[in-house]
Amino acid sequence: MRTLLSGALILLVCACARADSVRFRPIDVYVDSGKEPLAAYQVEITATNARIAGVEGGETGAFADPPHYDPAALQGGRIILAAFNTGIDLPRGRTRVATLHMEEDGAAEYQIRITAAATADGKRIQAKASLEPRQGDLR
Repeated sequence: MRTLLSGALILLVCACARADSVRFRPIDVYVDSGKEPLAAYQVEITATNARIAGVEGGETGAFADPPHYDPAALQGGRIILAAFNTGIDLPRGRTRVATLHMEEDGAAEYQIRITAAATADGKRIQAKASLEPRQGDLR
């Protein structure tokens, strides 16, 4: 009985220690289309020591709605986001297209790769993608 209680106590201490190291942080996703109007994009984001807890849209306007993604990706550290808008008020330059809500466990690292970007008429454009973690621990 004493061994069983000792084991349970060790598990409880480990669980509390892990809960202390976990924090939630929003990560903003940006696409920079330069001088071209951005109508469509697709990016791949990978994370180590982090799990995707949620996805929301970007700045108001063309990409205010959440982008398309596979909901199963929320269980891992890799997600592909994609969105398009053929409206007339398309952003140019650096635009926040989405925000990821991450559950970080320790020192999280993120990478982003843009796989497609286009104008409303389907013309492929050279664009850059970047991630910007917000500061603070939002438990």
